[in-house]
Amino acid sequence: MSPFLSIHRLHLTPLAPLHIGCGEDFEPTNYVIEDGLLYGFDPSRAALNDVQRGKLMDVARRGSLPGIQRFFRDNADAFKPHAHVVMPVCSGVARMYEQRIGKAANVEASGNQVFNKLEIERHVYTGALQQPFIPGTSFKGALRTAWLDDLNAGRKPHDVEFKRNGEARSSAAMEKRLLWGDDQRGQLGDFHTSPLRLLKVADLMPIREPEREVLFAVNRKKRELMKDGQEVQPKGIAARKDCVLPGQYRLFAADVTLPALLKQTGAVNRNNNPLTPQARQLNPQGAVDLRRLARQSNQYHQQRLRRELAVLDGRGLVHPSWKNSISLLLSHHSSLGKQLETGDAFLVRIGRYGSADSKTLTGEGVASIKIMGAKGSPPTFESTTKTVWLAAQNENDQKHLLPFGWAVVEIDPQADCAELKAWCQQQNQGRPSMAEHRAQLDQERKKAEAEKNRLQVEAEAKAAKQAAERQQEEERARTMAAMSTQQQAIETLRRACADWAAKLPPHGNFKKQAADANRPGLYQDATRLVKTALESAGWSATDRVALADMLQATLPTVIAGWDAKEQRRKLKLADLRGTS
Repeated sequence: MSPFLSIHRLHLTPLAPLHIGCGEDFEPTNYVIEDGLLYGFDPSRAALNDVQRGKLMDVARRGSLPGIQRFFRDNADAFKPHAHVVMPVCSGVARMYEQRIGKAANVEASGNQVFNKLEIERHVYTGALQQPFIPGTSFKGALRTAWLDDLNAGRKPHDVEFKRNGEARSSAAMEKRLLWGDDQRGQLGDFHTSPLRLLKVADLMPIREPEREVLFAVNRKKRELMKDGQEVQPKGIAARKDCVLPGQYRLFAADVTLPALLKQTGAVNRNNNPLTPQARQLNPQGAVDLRRLARQSNQYHQQRLRRELAVLDGRGLVHPSWKNSISLLLSHHSSLGKQLETGDAFLVRIGRYGSADSKTLTGEGVASIKIMGAKGSPPTFESTTKTVWLAAQNENDQKHLLPFGWAVVEIDPQADCAELKAWCQQQNQGRPSMAEHRAQLDQERKKAEAEKNRLQVEAEAKAAKQAAERQQEEERARTMAAMSTQQQAIETLRRACADWAAKLPPHGNFKKQAADANRPGLYQDATRLVKTALESAGWSATDRVALADMLQATLPTVIAGWDAKEQRRKLKLADLRGTS
């Protein structure tokens, strides 16, 4: 009996840099670059000391973007230990970071400065570990295009729709017709008749730490442009991308599940409309034939790879050693080439920069790719693109570039593919080992966490002390409010003396004050208060005695060269006590 479900294991090896965006960026407020490495972090996890916190609050209050950028660069040591992503950056990106961080990129005609955000587009990543992966939808999308191309067989579409403005075409009707078929009324079928619903691909997850690098994505013309005998260099923007590097043997893995419809294949309803995918697209058990799909994919993608390499080689753009090694690796004589012929492996192109040429159907007049013209000019529609996106170490590179997105996916491999493994080892030569960096970072992270805990305890103690002081101040304020005017004056002077005494050695570096009534200070304040107490009728005998007692107990602690007998005379303590 045929199984209802068949499950196959897929292993993906990148042949070229891979970038699949996730809508998030690294920005200079959550990454720093040092010694050719990017450290991506959550800034909220770092523990800043009082000086650092003050500087950050200052630039934040001023709304200074360059100041904020410079703050993170200048205080990299505080954030690096908390990095959740560490990866190399190409030389051009590292140089750009150093040259532009915290500086104006240009000045507009109005005089306003424009600052470079220096964002780096992230590859789609997992949760806590934040490792890159390959969404199953990306892989399935590449297979879908190849399947459509095989079903269409080069025929020019007759049911392609135009939007009202005439600027864009919609191939949705054609794709539904190819995959789902027409029912007997000439109407499009529904999703339940699509064979793609029987192809269930899980996300391809990394089986070890993927090797990554921040590279430039540069746009280059397919045809050489000349002016005055010199090649015209492109002036397009070079984007910065978080890329999975090629040459990582069987880095990603996933299961693909193929349900079988068994006897339901070709079933129709009472109106004779199909209820399931057409039998011609499935195997005898009513399931997707994975190896036939692989052969379709390989025919489609190999043709486009050969065409692209020819264009790039003719322009001198592609890295020659990579181009030659890929040609040998995928040739009919290699073991991997034979796997592609038999359908035991897929050649696919995935990701945003896989070129529109790798997402359109084959045939004269079939493809219609929108080409944007100069500013203000209407777009045109062509059968192929005029430019290609390539991975580069420097934004102005014209040689040694690599195309994006190429990968090979093996189906249920039982043993190593020796040639593919050897090719990966060759690609890995000269790459920095990140194991040592990550081990060192783990040690720094432990130290940083200990320091963070210490600062937290210190901050809590400081907060508790401040809370106690506030409570004391509130209690003193309540006590003062209950005092008479005379008592308040005595307490104010006593408190001033106590505050000064607290700043004398060994607690501080203040010095005792001179016993000089003509110099501003505590002694002068004391003599003035004594005069007021003796001359004012509002001072009672009890208040004067309290002032005398306070002065005799407090002033010796803050006045230098205190002579008790002389000071009793000068301060008229006997008069205050009424004993003169």
